[in-house]
Amino acid sequence: MRRNNKIKDFLSTLLLLGGMAVSAAWLARQNEVTLLGQYKIIDGDSLVVNGQEIRLLGIDAPEYRQMCVMENETSYPCGKQSRSHLSRLAKKGKLECKGWEEDKYQRLLAICTVNELELNVQMVIDGWAVSYGDYGREEASAKKRKIGIWKGGFESPSTWRSNEGERHSVNWLSKFSLW
Repeated sequence: MRRNNKIKDFLSTLLLLGGMAVSAAWLARQNEVTLLGQYKIIDGDSLVVNGQEIRLLGIDAPEYRQMCVMENETSYPCGKQSRSHLSRLAKKGKLECKGWEEDKYQRLLAICTVNELELNVQMVIDGWAVSYGDYGREEASAKKRKIGIWKGGFESPSTWRSNEGERHSVNWLSKFSLW
């Protein structure tokens, strides 16, 4: 009899926690923001719409100053090309971004569309961004087709940002001389 009570208690607790999680997710979505209008593309996964900085949810694109290498060892400005690709996609119609949470830099994490074309997934499909948790199949397809940044070698955008930060801190320190 005691064992049945423990199982009932466990299931009741599990049900309560599950209900709380669903409620929390629902409440978070109630704060959804929709942005339309004037925009400026920053790089392959960031833009500003009506003064609000946005990060495209689920992807990571090369940074604007990032370089990549083609199969013949020629380097090219993949960050600039990724930004240009997002800009071309955004110019195809009316841009709309929807999101409900912010990243650690207070940027709205959003899914942006132009005439029902989801820019987030399209950047990955076209090979100009990597999946950041949401578009693994599309990334695998772009990689297999060797398009965009997959036509050669590249440092993952997150690794590039880390290394670039280290380079800046070393450069900053090198301006001081020790007596």
